[in-house]
Amino acid sequence: MKVHLEAWEKSIAGISNFFTATNLTKKNAILKKETQYTGSIICLKPNMARMRIEKKDKKDEYTAYICTGQAVYEYDGTGKQVTEYKLPNGGVGDNLLLSFVSGALKANDVISRFDVKLMKEDANYVYLEIKPRAAADKADFESMIVVLYGPKVPTVAYLPRTVVVRKNNGQEEEVWEFLQPVLNHQGIKAEDFKYVPPPKDWKFQQAQTQPPPNPGPAPKEPKVARP
Repeated sequence: MKVHLEAWEKSIAGISNFFTATNLTKKNAILKKETQYTGSIICLKPNMARMRIEKKDKKDEYTAYICTGQAVYEYDGTGKQVTEYKLPNGGVGDNLLLSFVSGALKANDVISRFDVKLMKEDANYVYLEIKPRAAADKADFESMIVVLYGPKVPTVAYLPRTVVVRKNNGQEEEVWEFLQPVLNHQGIKAEDFKYVPPPKDWKFQQAQTQPPPNPGPAPKEPKVARP
């Protein structure tokens, strides 16, 4: 297990930027309901990121995040509100999904913070199960299955392919799929991660706490502009 985590860390370390299209399926066992979202994730070393997720059938219902390295801006398309979270220590905030994808977490960080088990591996993928130890992490999720591309898959070895997050005693589940990853794209630059002012009818507020631990996503392609 540790060998795979160290290889994952090394793989992420060799990337200057990262773009992936994203599909998200939210499942609620109680309501027997599934909701589909599409979006994208863009990361630029050392600590900048953008994410965006929108409902498949209602594009105005979206959540977007821009991490400038000094702050995270959360855009709520439904509520027409932007929330600013300061980051006194840099990084991408306490967002596990972004931390895994961007490489903000290191192998030793994962091992010391979570219980990690190698579930299985095959020719194409490595399957890891992650369970929280700290109360704050337990409040956020019950377990997480991280599927990485296998070590022999060209170009994308050890990059994330799928993340399954289980919450609320298994009654809620999020399935994140990372599709067609693009590495070291020449069109991604630091200017793409600046704060984007919202429309005039939106509300802006500053939060006194750290960013929400489990956000979800920003631009459609490496042509970045809107939040």
